[in-house]
Amino acid sequence: MSDDLDCERMERPEGRTLVLRGEIDLATVDLLNAHLRALADEAHSPALVDLSGVTFINSTGINALIVQAQSMPEGTSLVLVDPSPACTRVFDLLGLNTVFDIRST
Repeated sequence: MSDDLDCERMERPEGRTLVLRGEIDLATVDLLNAHLRALADEAHSPALVDLSGVTFINSTGINALIVQAQSMPEGTSLVLVDPSPACTRVFDLLGLNTVFDIRST
């Protein structure tokens, strides 16, 4: 486990985006949850989560993304963008491609 997760919220042409870099696990999930909640409050649909810089994600991180996707404000959706190979491997293994809206830019 690590405490190395960089979270940055920014406005992009596609919409309000949370850019994540580093590891998502038990040590970083509280930081992730805080930024996901802020993104949900700030975004108009869609709220984008850029996963291209994620080097590791475990079940704790997956759970945080699922919970946030299910609790988005009405009219706003959570979209995962450009998942890294580490994320793609986990999503494929768990069959989460049907759970999440995943897009490439």
